[in-house]
Amino acid sequence: MYSVVALGGSVVNVDKPERIKETAEILRNGLDSGLKICVVVGGGPTARRYINVARNLGTPETLLDEMGIAVTRLNAMLLGAALGLHDLHVPETPVEAARMVRRNGVAVCGGTHPGHTTDAVAAMIAELLEGPLVIVTNVDGVYDKDPSEPGARKLRELRPEELEELAARAELKAGGSFVVDPLAAKMISRGQIVTHVVSWEDFRSRGLENVVRGRHNGTIIEG
Repeated sequence: MYSVVALGGSVVNVDKPERIKETAEILRNGLDSGLKICVVVGGGPTARRYINVARNLGTPETLLDEMGIAVTRLNAMLLGAALGLHDLHVPETPVEAARMVRRNGVAVCGGTHPGHTTDAVAAMIAELLEGPLVIVTNVDGVYDKDPSEPGARKLRELRPEELEELAARAELKAGGSFVVDPLAAKMISRGQIVTHVVSWEDFRSRGLENVVRGRHNGTIIEG
């Protein structure tokens, strides 16, 4: 069974080596259970630091995207090293990532193209592999509005189209944020990808095999 795991940069962060080790162990256990895994790693606070400095220096937004992608690829190499991979080559496209997983059983990648978030890249790869997508984030699922707002309600189950609508609504709201970005939500809806949105704590305690089978406390998105 193929599975794609999108890890935020807060999980694979050079400042948190112990969390990187834990993440690698969770993924190794998933591989040992028979899963074939593609991991897509975000840039997190390291990317934001570089981008903020470069923006203040007047760098164009497209080049800022390229800078963020470079950080995600460094993070991917770091996780690959923690996994003990002998080849730390980072795929440059979703198609290359899918091919690597089919060939080797595992691939670790970061961003690919300016304007494409790593969650969106993960959704593209999941569509190619026809497997579920796991999004590991800093909240415990998808909420009907910003979880910090009074009355916010966690949604245990959603259809892909509902996720896309919620993400678009959050994007239109000034200062709004949503656990799945609008482009990723659109890709999930387009491919009708079974998606599990879980917190890091849930991912760590349950293990990847349980999460991809829906045994978790997060949100399941399924048509």
